[in-house]
Amino acid sequence: MEAGSQLGVRQLSGFKDFYQSVNHTRVIAGRDLLSSTGFEMSKEGAKRVFVVTDRVIRETGLVDRVVAGVEDGGLEVAGVFDDVPQDSSTDVCDRCGEEARAAGADSFLAVGGGSVMDTAKIADALFTHGGTAAESEGFYLMPRADDGMGAPLPIAPLACIPTTCGTGSEASMGAVVKDHERKVKLEIADFPLFPRLAILDPESTRTLPPHIAAATGMDAMTHAIEGYVSLDCNPHQDGRSLVALRLIRDNLERVMQDPSDDDARGQMLIAASLAMTISLGSAHSMSHPCGAHFGVPHGVANAINLPHVIRFNAEGGSDIADRYREINELFDLETGGSDATAGDALATHVSGMVERMGLPTRLSQVGVPEEGIPALVEGAMGDGLTLLNPREPSDQDYEELYKRAM
Repeated sequence: MEAGSQLGVRQLSGFKDFYQSVNHTRVIAGRDLLSSTGFEMSKEGAKRVFVVTDRVIRETGLVDRVVAGVEDGGLEVAGVFDDVPQDSSTDVCDRCGEEARAAGADSFLAVGGGSVMDTAKIADALFTHGGTAAESEGFYLMPRADDGMGAPLPIAPLACIPTTCGTGSEASMGAVVKDHERKVKLEIADFPLFPRLAILDPESTRTLPPHIAAATGMDAMTHAIEGYVSLDCNPHQDGRSLVALRLIRDNLERVMQDPSDDDARGQMLIAASLAMTISLGSAHSMSHPCGAHFGVPHGVANAINLPHVIRFNAEGGSDIADRYREINELFDLETGGSDATAGDALATHVSGMVERMGLPTRLSQVGVPEEGIPALVEGAMGDGLTLLNPREPSDQDYEELYKRAM
C-alpha cells in the first residue's frame, strides 16, 4: 500500500485532529404536512414564494396541492418554474434565478428530486448574489463578510419537499449540476446552501415509479456507506449513517414490494435525509462522469459502481475493512475472515439488492461504451470526492474499476 494510502487509513480511527459537523436545516417529518407548507415557510421569513419543480411532477397534481398549502398559509406564489430536466445544468440554474428575480420573489420552494433541489439551491444563490452557475463551482467560495474572512452571507429562504427517497439534498449544503459545454458535473457547496426547511411527507412520494424508488434508494445507501468509510468520517456522521442503513435495510425493498406502504416510504425519506453527506468517496467520483458523459442516472450509476469500490477499498487495509465489518454486522453478513472477504460480503449483498430491485448491474447496460473509459477515468481523478476515499486510487485503479463495472 502506498504511503498516502497508509496516512488515509490511519485517519479513519482514533480521536481526529479536526472535523466539523454542520446541519442548518429544520426538518419536519410526518403525515399530511403539505397543507401547512405556507405556515412553515412563513417561519423562515418567506412572503412571495418561487416554486421550482419539473413537468413530470407538476403533471401529477402534487405541485397544485403544495401551492394551495403555500397560499393557505397566507403567502403568495410569485411563480412556478417547471423546466428542470432529469439531470439539471448550469444554464437551467441561471434561467431559474433570472425568472425568480423577474417575478419579484423573496424565497424559493423546491418540489422534486435531487435535480430540482440542486437547481433551486444554485438559482437561489445567483438570485441573491448575482453571477452564473458556472462561476460558482467549488467549496466554501460563496460571498462572506469582512472581505471574505467573516460569516458567509445568507441567501433567500429555501424550503424543499423531496419527491424521491434518496438524494438527501433537502438536508445538504451541496449541489451538483452538469456543465454541458465542459462535459463535467460541477460540485458547489457552502453553508448558505443548506435549505432552511425540509418537509418529509410520504404523500410527496406516492406517485414515484418503482425503478426511480430503487435508484434513489441506492443513492441513499451509497451516501450512508461512503460517509461511514470516508477519510472525513466522524462520530456525528457515523450515527446518522448507521441509522440510515438500518432504515434502508428494513424499508427499501419493502417499498418495492408494496409502493402503497406509507410507513416504508416515510422511513425511506428519513433515511435519505440522515444519510446525506458531502464526505463521500470513489463510488460518487466514478458516477459523476458517467452522468456527465453518458447521461446515466446518478442513483443507477452508484448502484453499479458501489460494489466494485467496496472491494477495492477493503483490500486497502484492516482499518478500512473493519468499517465495512461494522456495516456487515448490521446486515447480518460475514464479519470474520480476511479484509477482502469482509469487503466481498458487503459488495455481494449490495449487488444482490440491486439485482432484486431490477436495476442494471453493469455500465454497458446503460449506454456506457468501453472506449469511454479514458474520459471517465479523467473525470473520476479530477473529482474532489476522490480525495476523501479511504484508499487512494490511481488512474490505473480507476481504469480497472470501470472495466469491472462494464
